Amino acid sequence: MKKVLVTVLASAVLSFTASAFAADFDATTIRLAHTAATSHAHHQAAEQFAKAVADRTGGKVKVEVYPAGELGDQPALAEQITTGALDMAVVSLGNLATYSKKLNAMTAPFLFENYDAAHKVIDAFVMDWMNEGLAAHDTYGLSMFDYGFRQTTTKGITVNSAADLKGVKIRVPPAAGLMAAFEAIGANTQKIAYSELYSSLKQGVVDGQENPVFTILADSLYETQDNLALTNHYFDCQALVINKAEFDGFKPELQQIIKEEAVKAQNLTRDIISNGEAKVIEELKGKGMKVTTPDRKSFTDLMKPAYEKIGQLAGPEEMTKLLDAIAKNK
Repeated sequence: MKKVLVTVLASAVLSFTASAFAADFDATTIRLAHTAATSHAHHQAAEQFAKAVADRTGGKVKVEVYPAGELGDQPALAEQITTGALDMAVVSLGNLATYSKKLNAMTAPFLFENYDAAHKVIDAFVMDWMNEGLAAHDTYGLSMFDYGFRQTTTKGITVNSAADLKGVKIRVPPAAGLMAAFEAIGANTQKIAYSELYSSLKQGVVDGQENPVFTILADSLYETQDNLALTNHYFDCQALVINKAEFDGFKPELQQIIKEEAVKAQNLTRDIISNGEAKVIEELKGKGMKVTTPDRKSFTDLMKPAYEKIGQLAGPEEMTKLLDAIAKNK
């Protein structure tokens, strides 16, 4: 009887505490949009974030997740954040560079040799550096989601060195560094919206494309390509951003919860992407893709023009700051 009474009292105390805690928060709905497929790690992270925020605020703060580009492509999401038309989004640094040109520096090829190196620099330098530039555009970065090292796929073309991509029609996103990198090796770069990529590959409008293996698998790009070259040419990450005016208007307690859960969501993507990459490559092999590991030096030896172009876009001083941070955190 005494044990039952203690259990009932404990439950009542917990219920009261949770109710009192929840009462501290205003009823709010936050809209969070991203462009990844629902099978992608970014959607898992967004869903985890939404659940955790709701749980920690007693259901007072609801996060609605809009995946797979439902609210627009990445340039559109970035713009909506800056204008306050959207609360939160997951946006690449290449797209955020429209608002802070120094972020072009992070689009440079072959910056990082592995995931650990990239994570150290992001945590120690990139987040604060990024937010300094975005503040003028009412945008605040909460954390950085891994998207993965970008690889190159082709149809009917085996890639063992940079020379094998010379003249090849390849779709490259509008990130300055990626465009400059493939132009430096002599590829025939094509700007095609991601929403049109699958059909363009299927119809032979382009011979290849580049993306992390998780995207190649999640969006079934392997159905249109038969070769996967592990070029590791670019570490891709995307910022979880929030409209700064809205964030500043939240109570400190809610701000803290959002910050903490944003980092936990980030860490989920890091775990899934870095630890799961090898398994995804094996899955792509099982789906008929031939996998090669091209000579890295054949690419890096050609990157000087790319770095010069990116340095001009980002500003030489900002490019130097990033490279110094990378050297410092090795």
